[in-house]
Amino acid sequence: MAQSRQANDQQPTRVPSEERDHLGKLANELSRYEVQAEVMDEPALCLRVRNPSSTYAVEDVICERREHDFAFIASFGVHLGNSGSVSLTAHKVAWLVGATKE
Repeated sequence: MAQSRQANDQQPTRVPSEERDHLGKLANELSRYEVQAEVMDEPALCLRVRNPSSTYAVEDVICERREHDFAFIASFGVHLGNSGSVSLTAHKVAWLVGATKE
């Protein structure tokens, strides 16, 4: 039986992932630093963090599954922390975008 053309045009349903959940937790923790943090799906899953005080202060953080936890990685490949240290990771990301001095 042939599928209708409409069935082919439908967007795939977004499936929640553990990576997305951990990025959401990091975004919640970043709210203390008065930065904008949004989980993005395109072009790849990441947390886009912006400092509203600076046009150029933007960082994309990805989450990778590791053997025992999840790692947060900066866009330039530096390991920022893991799922067991979300508050410390948030502090590092806030520092990267200039929202904190220490």
